[in-house]
Amino acid sequence: MGLLDLTQECLDAAEGKLPEPTPGPNGKRGKPPQRIQVFKNESLEKWFAQAHPITPGIWFGPFVVWGLWSGAMAFGLGVIPLFAAGFLITTFIEYCLHRWIFHFVPKNEKQRLQHFLLHGYHHEFMNDPMRLVLPPIGIWPFAAIVAGIWYLVFGAYWFPIFAGTAAGYIAYDWVHYYTHYFNPKGGVGRWLKRYHMLHHHDSPNHRYGITSPLWDFVFGTYLPLNKMARQAGRHAAPTAEG
Repeated sequence: MGLLDLTQECLDAAEGKLPEPTPGPNGKRGKPPQRIQVFKNESLEKWFAQAHPITPGIWFGPFVVWGLWSGAMAFGLGVIPLFAAGFLITTFIEYCLHRWIFHFVPKNEKQRLQHFLLHGYHHEFMNDPMRLVLPPIGIWPFAAIVAGIWYLVFGAYWFPIFAGTAAGYIAYDWVHYYTHYFNPKGGVGRWLKRYHMLHHHDSPNHRYGITSPLWDFVFGTYLPLNKMARQAGRHAAPTAEG
């Protein structure tokens, strides 16, 4: 068995063959499974392919604190716009990844599997509590690449900017978890939950923003909460633009 070998149920789900709901009491149709196992290797599956929702703060919180402190020592109040710029960059990365990478249109079996592993799993098993924040196998290499790019591009300013990027990532993951597992009664929390749930249930080609709708406005994929894509005839299968 190879380290990255996938389970048969994962391969089947990538082809649209989802597991059947478990029969309920008295033979009634039960609920579909909340999750499936992705990797055959149990250690990889447990420790690197899933994550408790608290972990983004544990992994990246120290970088936020370190970046703010060292940035304040080096640049004084100048750390604030640098940190804010890093946060804003994260919201842009969030939108671009969600729209053009996670929702790319697969053209063959290999691409369907890639799409499922990137984001299709989340749309099929959207309430799997251990995969609502990005697992180490995905976020750690990506964070290392971003840190290296920031170091090369921003030079001496890279650490407070990276601190803002890390804070933006924590916000992204925690807001995402919040929209799936909490039921806010009003305010910003309720708006964000409804906005994201409409992406799942009504408009997969719109409402890509998780932490905010900012880039949906910029790129024309914003739909207000009272605008249903189905009713507007815009709920077609994803296109190259989706």
